[in-house]
Amino acid sequence: MLLDALGLNLERRPDSPLYRQIYEGLAAEIVGGTIKPGQRLPSTRDLAQSLGVSRNTIMLAFEQLAAEGYLEGLSGSGTYVSREPPAEVIVPAAPRINPAIRAAGSLDRSAELGVAIEEPEDLPAAFGGALAHAPQTLRHMRRPVPFRSNFPALDAFPVPLWAKLAADLYRQLDADTANHLMGEGDPQGYAPLRAAIARHVASGRGIDCSADNIIIFAGAQQAIDLACRLLLMPEDEVICEDPGYDGIYASTIATGATPVPVAVDADGLDVDRALAGAPHARMVYVSPSKQFPLGMSLSLARRQALVDWAQRTGGWIIEDDYDSEFRYAGRPLPSLYALDRGRHVLYLGTFSKTLFPALRLGFAIVPGPLVEAFVSARTVVGRYSPILEQVLVARFMLEGHFASHVRKMRKLYAQRQAHLLARVGSRLGAFMTAQPTDTGMEIVARLAPGLSARTLARAAARVGLEIMPLSALARHPDTDVDDYITLGFSPFSQNQINEGVERLRKVLMELTSVSAPPSGL
Repeated sequence: MLLDALGLNLERRPDSPLYRQIYEGLAAEIVGGTIKPGQRLPSTRDLAQSLGVSRNTIMLAFEQLAAEGYLEGLSGSGTYVSREPPAEVIVPAAPRINPAIRAAGSLDRSAELGVAIEEPEDLPAAFGGALAHAPQTLRHMRRPVPFRSNFPALDAFPVPLWAKLAADLYRQLDADTANHLMGEGDPQGYAPLRAAIARHVASGRGIDCSADNIIIFAGAQQAIDLACRLLLMPEDEVICEDPGYDGIYASTIATGATPVPVAVDADGLDVDRALAGAPHARMVYVSPSKQFPLGMSLSLARRQALVDWAQRTGGWIIEDDYDSEFRYAGRPLPSLYALDRGRHVLYLGTFSKTLFPALRLGFAIVPGPLVEAFVSARTVVGRYSPILEQVLVARFMLEGHFASHVRKMRKLYAQRQAHLLARVGSRLGAFMTAQPTDTGMEIVARLAPGLSARTLARAAARVGLEIMPLSALARHPDTDVDDYITLGFSPFSQNQINEGVERLRKVLMELTSVSAPPSGL
């Protein structure tokens, strides 16, 4: 039987993913004549069971073999060796991975990895440099005050339901389940949670992936940081949105790579300008569903241009889809991961925005060739996320509560946005103009001429308000957003919004008033 005759010896090494070893092994068998032209191969299910790997791993290998001309499929009858396969083994270039992390085949390499992942004496300069312009009020986690951005409505979270799920989980712990759920966790993440996420992104974002492609992280930022350390070398260039998320700048700098800020316009990241300014870029970071912080969506033409660039050059795209669940108008454009079919795009999501920040749970959907390297490195960067919290989120999703909660929050946030826009228009119209957002948890306002966003942010902080000046997130001197601010609405009731607007109105009146001359002069 062909299945028994295949001489595939697999080794679990991060520098040679299993799918790649299977690809090379089958290609060698075909070129060497062990497997004849026209011969039918075992099913992916049988081959996966025989080799002790996931079916997705076999499918990745088969897809590569078909793309290189070794295999062909006949609809409904299986997969066959091509009638005229290549005469020699075609070895595709392996994903380039930082050698300090590539060497981590087991936890025995943790000391070496620790050097690559954390250099304490370098962190203050690296991260401090990237965050030097952030207002001091934004560097501390605390109870949100108006008008903090990107924070969920904790007052509307179903705490009793969550408490019941948690109580049920702890009540059901016995000797066997306690040993499983209170012991060592899977560095890739709790399998039922990964499966639930796969179903969620399939229905909500059109992403075709399996649980095998998903890795659970302590928030999206950890996934960004690890992606930079795995995929970048010193002096590599990373195209970043400007203004944009400061976490990508921090991680890029800490890796020794160079962030290249590129302006955004009404269609999102200016891809032509980006590729012209950084023709040898290794990575692009983009928030296509809702650009942070300006709020526009990346146009379909630019999405396709980015995917074409990645497929042509072998570059990587980090797609940060941080709040796409909260869309209020129109249909979402296809994700970059879906357009690319999971080859060069790392898709990031987080539960900090949809549930609550204290969970510290996010996820990455990673191309198959990178999964083993990411999981190996994940064992060093925090080893794994807390298991019981993952179990709770999985149950919350699998029982339908997550979808229900997102629908409820989408409706609530739309109401709060409309109320904030109305109050800004009626009470602050002389000082700023604001536009509604189709997606997300904050609006962008443009200040009237003569007002400084930074000055306003400092003055507002003195009366207990949090205003984000967009210039704090701009890197290039030509990025002109000095008169723009964001106003978050999602965590605030109508009364809180009313009170916040009145306090902000008072601050603005004080900043724009001209002191009357002293009496008697």
